[in-house]
Amino acid sequence: MTTALSFATVDVFTDVRFTGNPLAIVNIPQEISLFQETKQKIAREFNFSETVFLHEDDGTGKGRKVDIFTVNEELPFAGHPTIGTLCFIGSQSKAGGQSVQSMKLMCKAGLIDAKYDHGTHLAAAEIPHDVHIHSTRASLEAVLESQPRLKDDLYVDDVLPGYPIVSPVKRMQFVLIRLKDLKRSLPRVQLSQIPIHQMEAGAGFVAPYFYVMYNHKTKPGWTQIESRMIEPEIGEDPATGSAACALTCYLALQHKRLGTTFKYEITQGVDMGRQSRISVEVTTDATGATIEKVVLSGTAVLVTQGVMKI
Repeated sequence: MTTALSFATVDVFTDVRFTGNPLAIVNIPQEISLFQETKQKIAREFNFSETVFLHEDDGTGKGRKVDIFTVNEELPFAGHPTIGTLCFIGSQSKAGGQSVQSMKLMCKAGLIDAKYDHGTHLAAAEIPHDVHIHSTRASLEAVLESQPRLKDDLYVDDVLPGYPIVSPVKRMQFVLIRLKDLKRSLPRVQLSQIPIHQMEAGAGFVAPYFYVMYNHKTKPGWTQIESRMIEPEIGEDPATGSAACALTCYLALQHKRLGTTFKYEITQGVDMGRQSRISVEVTTDATGATIEKVVLSGTAVLVTQGVMKI
């Protein structure tokens, strides 16, 4: 028996079509249940960095269930699928005339409380987080083996050798690699089949995140970051919300300031012609040693809508 499912594709962390990070959203009615294998095949068919399976609202108020798949595996959380899904739901809803609509999503990492602004088309999501800075660091030698062109472009910490590995949630790890110069260093990052760091078996997704940081020119109090995420199996990602959260949480914790909100704007995807803009606000707790809240924000634009047969 053939089943028809509606779907949409959106470009995320942008308001310009054919830029940002593409996302497929497959609508799952309450009466339909898909095997994991089927979801994985659909994700491979779209061949985007992620595909979301958006379950119909069950009316319980606990949030719409979302399953997030790469072409290889299911993820507990990912940033651009979260923002893209929220913008898609918001754009399809009249919201009873409200200018700002409250929403909830439920992903494998936990509940996501969010708001969608119908005036600015901006979605802001308080993401579930379990930030962990790993005791092991990626070595300078491993980074250079994977990225030999960065020999003169890497920031080197004399106190803590190597580069931090940070998890925003369990089973997701990012190696945070700071570079010296925006115009010179970031373009030198290349696709490499040599992994920078190997985690233990079953650790989940691991990828390097290269960045340059400076004070924002037009937003006082904000830090501007330009970044690239290149992973051997998926290639370059135009916008990586989970990596942006990992990086900004790490940076906020380095200040050791109590109960403070730090604001970051990340631009990614420039070198591949798909510029994306990600905003993250990170709040530390009363001790300054733990993250209390992470709010990820961005826009998305509808590109296609259709029906798939399975």
